[in-house]
Amino acid sequence: MARRVFALFNLFLLVNVPLTFAQDPEDPPNHANSTVPYDLPKTAKYDYAEVLHKSFLFYHSQRSGKLGPNRRLAWRGDSCFVCSGPNGEDLSGGYYEAANTMKWGLPLAFTVTQLAFNVYAFGDAMKAVNELDEAKEGVKWGTDYLVNCISDSENFVGQFGVSAVGKTDIDFGYFGPPEEYEKWVPMGIQHPEGLAYINSTNPSSEILGETAATFAATSIIFADTDKDYSTKLLGHAKDLYTRATTHLGSYMKSTHPNLKTVKEWYPSSLYYDELAWAASWLYIATKDQQYRDQADGWIAKSQDHTTEYSWDEKLPGAYSILFMETKNETYKAGVENYIKTFYPGGTVKQTAKGLAFQDGWGSLSYAANAGFLMMTYAKTIGYQQPNATKAITYAAQQLNYALGDCGRSWVVGFGKDSPLRPYHKSSYNSFIDYPMRGKDNGAQGEDFLNSDTLNRFILYGALVGGPAWDDSFKDNRANYEYTDK
Repeated sequence: MARRVFALFNLFLLVNVPLTFAQDPEDPPNHANSTVPYDLPKTAKYDYAEVLHKSFLFYHSQRSGKLGPNRRLAWRGDSCFVCSGPNGEDLSGGYYEAANTMKWGLPLAFTVTQLAFNVYAFGDAMKAVNELDEAKEGVKWGTDYLVNCISDSENFVGQFGVSAVGKTDIDFGYFGPPEEYEKWVPMGIQHPEGLAYINSTNPSSEILGETAATFAATSIIFADTDKDYSTKLLGHAKDLYTRATTHLGSYMKSTHPNLKTVKEWYPSSLYYDELAWAASWLYIATKDQQYRDQADGWIAKSQDHTTEYSWDEKLPGAYSILFMETKNETYKAGVENYIKTFYPGGTVKQTAKGLAFQDGWGSLSYAANAGFLMMTYAKTIGYQQPNATKAITYAAQQLNYALGDCGRSWVVGFGKDSPLRPYHKSSYNSFIDYPMRGKDNGAQGEDFLNSDTLNRFILYGALVGGPAWDDSFKDNRANYEYTDK
C-alpha cells in the first residue's frame, strides 16, 4: 500500500508563478555534478496518506464561490460575489491562483487536468486510503467552473480577474481575504472588468487545448460513476478542441488589453503541445483513431520541447498517457527521453541534498512533476522491471526530500520544521481574523510582506516554492520565490 500511496506524488502540484528567479552570482556551484546517490527505503519513510489528505485540504483553501456543505476550513467562506460575465456566465466557482484571486485560463485548467490525471493513473491508491471521492469532487469543482466559461459557440472565458491596471496592482495589491475582495479591492475594480474572451478573432489554442484536455480527462474518470456528466464533458472537449485547431493562435500575440499581464506572469512557449495533450486525452476517452493521428501530428511539431512537464509544457505528459494507453514503443521512448534528463549525464542537476533543480522558482514543483511521470512510467512497464526500479528510486528521492530528508519539510502543516509563513494572503488575513481590515492596502502589503507574524491559519498541504541552489530556505513572505505555492 505504501508504494501505491507514494505513487500519488504529484498531488502536490500547485500553480506556481513561472518567472525564473535569477540566481545570485554568489550562489554556490553545483555540489553534485549530476545526481546524488539514493537508496530506496524498504518501508514507507513518511505517512504518505496523511500528506495526500492534507494536499486536498490545500485545494479547499483555494476554492472560489459558494462552498456548500463540503466546506472543510473554518477560515475560508463564500467569495466571488460579483462574478458574472456579460452574457450571464456564473464565474464564481473554480480555484484561485496561488496567493491571489486571479483565474488565469491556462494554469488553472492544467491544475484540474493534472488532478484528473492523478485519479486516472492512481485512483486505486486513492481508493485504498479512502480519498478517491474527495479527489473526484475536487476535480469536478474545477471542471464545473471551466464549463461555465463556455459562453456560447464562439466565446470562451480565458481569463477572469484584474491583476493590475497600468502600474497599479489590483488583485496583486489586495492583501485581504477573498471573502471581502469586493469591498476593499484597490480602486474598487471588480473581477469582471478583467474578463477576456477567447474566440476566432482573439485565439488561444493553448487555453482552449488545455481546457479540452481537462474535459476529456475528467470525462474518463467519471465514466463509470456519472455517465451523463461524462458524456456532457466529452462533448465539450470535442467542441473546444475543434475551436482550438480551427483558429490556431496564442494569447502571446493577443492585443486584448486584459491579456497584457498574463503574458508577463504566464508566458506560453507554444500551443502545439497543448493540442497534442488534448488530442491524446480525447483518443483515450473515445478510442477514435483520428485523435491519435492528430496527437502524433502535434507531437511532431513540439519535438524540441521534451525536457519539461509543467503548466506550460505538456509534451512529456502526452507521451506518458499515450504510452499508458497503447504500450507503443515510440511513446515509451518519448517518456524515457524526458526521464533521462534527470539521470546522470542529463541536463537537470541536483542540489547537494538531492533535489532535482530544474528552475530556481518553483523548484519543488518541477521535481514533483518529474517524480509523477516517473511513477506512471514505472506502473506502465511493471514495478519490478529494472528501469522501473530506477525511476521509482529517483521519484522517491524527490518526494522524500520534500517531506523531510533534507532536514525539514516543505509541505505546510506536515513533518519537521514545515514552513510557517507561506506567501498566501487568506491564511494570513482571514475573514475571521483580519486585524488591518479597512486600512490602506499599501500598509497591509507592507505588513504582509515584512512582518515576522506567522500566518494565522495553517495552509495545510501547500508545497512551497522550494530552496535555493544550496538547499537553504528563507521562511518569510518577502522572499516569495521560496514561500509562494
